[in-house]
Amino acid sequence: MTTTRERDQAVLVVSGGMDSCVLAYYYAAAGFDLHLLSFDYGQKHVKELEYAHKYIARLRERFAQGEQGLRVQHEILSLPIASLLPDSTCALLNDEEPMPYGHYSDESMKTTVVPYRNPNMLLQAATVAWGEGASVVAYAAHQGDHAIYPDCRPAFVNAFNAMLAAAMDGPAPIVQTPFLQFSKAQIARLGASLDVPFELTWSCYEGGRKGYGELHCGRCGTCVERRWSFAQAGLSDPTHYASEALDEDEGFHA
Repeated sequence: MTTTRERDQAVLVVSGGMDSCVLAYYYAAAGFDLHLLSFDYGQKHVKELEYAHKYIARLRERFAQGEQGLRVQHEILSLPIASLLPDSTCALLNDEEPMPYGHYSDESMKTTVVPYRNPNMLLQAATVAWGEGASVVAYAAHQGDHAIYPDCRPAFVNAFNAMLAAAMDGPAPIVQTPFLQFSKAQIARLGASLDVPFELTWSCYEGGRKGYGELHCGRCGTCVERRWSFAQAGLSDPTHYASEALDEDEGFHA
């Protein structure tokens, strides 16, 4: 393990989405040097990685300038999750599986679960943290994820930290989840207070496919949740959606 740094460093697992963007700004505002890791794991919405580049470039402009600026490093790593699951019925991995529309509370949303996605990503981040002497690893799991995604629940975070401590002799990095008990609307409010560029983030699971281009579909689970969060937070939503209807049967409850 390398020697301690003058300034604390956090290794963050980030997608192109709004929660990850708020996470990066949250740790930057707290004065951490950042090593940001994004992952190409064979997801349909790989377009999100373009947007990770966009908001991280804006973050650098704000926090990484001058002699006292933070060090902000960003890497995109490949994980062979899709190739290890060639017969997966996951809608995020299998082109033949239709993307479910509606709210995350709907039973159909279970088809968006990617087996062991967060453990895979967090283990890479913990390895980087160990090598660089960073004490903190973080990802943007939040309360809205608990019902559908097992690797976003408190029990998983506690178990993963116990595994990290047992896997190596010496002080292990700690996985932090500062938004674990936040609703997505609370994350949106926090992001607004940090002047986060939400317009440079991407959530849609359709990922610009099916002719959507730079439009979010507006109907998949993550689009519905994104729209709901801005509405509940009382914030203007800068996102452009292909479907503008906010119907009760799509899971939107204003």
